[in-house]
Amino acid sequence: MRHGKAENSAPTDKERPLASKGVTQARAVGDYLRSQGICPTRVLVSSAQRTRDTWDALRPGLPDFDGDVSVHDEFYATGPAEVLEELHRLPADESVVLVIGHEPVMSSLASHLADEESSDSGATAQVRLGMPTGSVSVFSGRLGSWAELGEDSLSLHALLRG
Repeated sequence: MRHGKAENSAPTDKERPLASKGVTQARAVGDYLRSQGICPTRVLVSSAQRTRDTWDALRPGLPDFDGDVSVHDEFYATGPAEVLEELHRLPADESVVLVIGHEPVMSSLASHLADEESSDSGATAQVRLGMPTGSVSVFSGRLGSWAELGEDSLSLHALLRG
């Protein structure tokens, strides 16, 4: 997921909070995930204020969530390879993972993971162009472990704009 729309003013970029539109976007994503029966077992969040605010606004939409949340400094100024490395470290029993980060990392990672043959063509085209604020890409696939996650390893079903 890309964080929701952020305010333009803050002492630093990393400290920018969500705008009211961003809160609305995050809540819509939480409602969508719940309506689809998708509840993460693990959430990985960039340490930027707007990504943490996105999780805080999304969280009430997932009343059954009882997983772990971890905040990652390296997600703020990193590339898709570093996010993928963190995913590779997850235990196999983490069956549904939500990553909340930034552009262009989220769209690059989504494009990298999406198997062209089994993915929704419209969603794939959109992630290649970039993910709008407050959007989430929804994947599925069968992996023996998170270490197997790589290029073309998942089916991209949808890109929801919050």
